[in-house]
Amino acid sequence: DELSFSKIDNSPQTDMGHIQKYRNLLLKEAQYDPLNASVGKRKGYLSWDDYFMSVAFLSAKRSKDPSTQVGACIVNTDKCIIGIGYNGFPRGCSDEYLPWSRAAECSLHTKYPYVVHAEVNAILNKC
Repeated sequence: DELSFSKIDNSPQTDMGHIQKYRNLLLKEAQYDPLNASVGKRKGYLSWDDYFMSVAFLSAKRSKDPSTQVGACIVNTDKCIIGIGYNGFPRGCSDEYLPWSRAAECSLHTKYPYVVHAEVNAILNKC
């Protein structure tokens, strides 16, 4: 299986000023210090990159192409998925009647004039 993914990461969470600002707010408003909490967040969770790659991998499983399955996940700078796609025929075209062949005497009898790349489908299917 092939995957497509573009990385965009502008993480403000690593800025120490940002962290201290919210710690001070929690201390003032809720008398809660997250650095001295009795229970911390779970370790070993998926990174954002792994999460979005997993979404692309899962979307590739939707492809009906017998030889190549590709998935794509488009993410904005806020780490929100804005489009998902996989390689296949455009929306509205039946995958029962168009060819899936990689080679034929006539190029119109192959999948190539009809199959849309995963990245293009992700753009066309964007939220």
